[in-house]
Amino acid sequence: MAKPADRRFRPGRARALVAAVALLLLANGCQTARNFKERVRETSGKVFGVNYDDPMAEDKLKQAEEMFAGGQYEKARELFRGLADNQGNTAALAERARYMQAMCRYQQGQYPEACDTFHKVLLDFPIGTYRVDCCARMFEICDYWLDDFRTELEQRSNENGIMRWRPGMPDWRDRTKPKIDQEGRTIEALERIHTNDPKGPIADKAIFWCGYINFIRGNFNEADHFFSQMVEMHPDSPLRPQALALAIQAKNSSTGGAVYDGRKCAEALQLVHVAEATVPELTNNPEMSEKLTRAKFAIRSQQAEKDFRTADYYERTGHPGSAVFYYELVRRRYAGTRYSDIATERQARLIQLMQDGRPEVGNDPFAVAKAKWGEVFGKPQAVEEKDRVRSDPNLVVPAGGLSPQQGISGAGGPRP
Repeated sequence: MAKPADRRFRPGRARALVAAVALLLLANGCQTARNFKERVRETSGKVFGVNYDDPMAEDKLKQAEEMFAGGQYEKARELFRGLADNQGNTAALAERARYMQAMCRYQQGQYPEACDTFHKVLLDFPIGTYRVDCCARMFEICDYWLDDFRTELEQRSNENGIMRWRPGMPDWRDRTKPKIDQEGRTIEALERIHTNDPKGPIADKAIFWCGYINFIRGNFNEADHFFSQMVEMHPDSPLRPQALALAIQAKNSSTGGAVYDGRKCAEALQLVHVAEATVPELTNNPEMSEKLTRAKFAIRSQQAEKDFRTADYYERTGHPGSAVFYYELVRRRYAGTRYSDIATERQARLIQLMQDGRPEVGNDPFAVAKAKWGEVFGKPQAVEEKDRVRSDPNLVVPAGGLSPQQGISGAGGPRP
């Protein structure tokens, strides 16, 4: 009687069985094995695969086009989809079938699915025959979706400031619009149009709407990105002057305030100079010219606040020399602003304190304790060499500048 251990599965026997089957196939001939593999591949490709030879592909395409012309969009769409998915067909036939599949969705009023299928044509055939047609159809769909956005602008035209998005109840039976995030889908489709056909006839309109929607909703970083891209890539577009004006506002509004990075302000000011020098549509229009002037003042005011805060920081932390330097910077760069007047007063006070040997100690607790000790038990603290005011009469003054005595007293001519 065999023991239970003898009945276990043994890998050695399995390998021997596989080798025997292989020898049997070789004995019958390699051609038989090859024919068997080809038959299996052909049969499984027709059932499961997407790459097989279909001699009836042209006839199926004609049949599907006849169904499309007869209004049988659902049946035609299934035939077009099968032809487009078969990677064994030619590129021209597959592109035509995919485009007609999208057109079936479009004719059925299924615009979200149609838009995705048009985009699939652009992805699979980026330089194909139907690239311009796909972008045009996608823009028509986006323009239809934008009707709700335009209606909302009219209804809320009396509101000031940022017009935030308000949720609404979609119609679940309407297949012409996305069920959720309609504006997001619209911006996505418009960006795809510009990406796949950046020099096309509607590329400037697509990228402009991307920036305008984000601008209205308060997404100024995104709006700045799209408007700046349009200004650079579409210099001959009729929408460029308006995009340039909105790009200036978006840049100035996307900084986050004077305490953040000031490069956006500098870029906005550079765009203002470009607009004044190269865009007569803005400078010759009184309304747009006034907007440019207001934008310039807003940018300069934010820059003045940033430099003033820097000077205030040095004053608070006990660095009077650096504070005097930045206050003077504010006075020279932003003359006529309120920050310039405040900087003049603070600068004069700091200079007087340093000349009296009592420099500001700021909020540093050790500096405060040292100053109090010196006031009670010692002599007035001498001004350090790095904080001493330079009053050399032979100091070379730049053209149009003021001497140190004039800058301190405020006399001797107009302020810079």
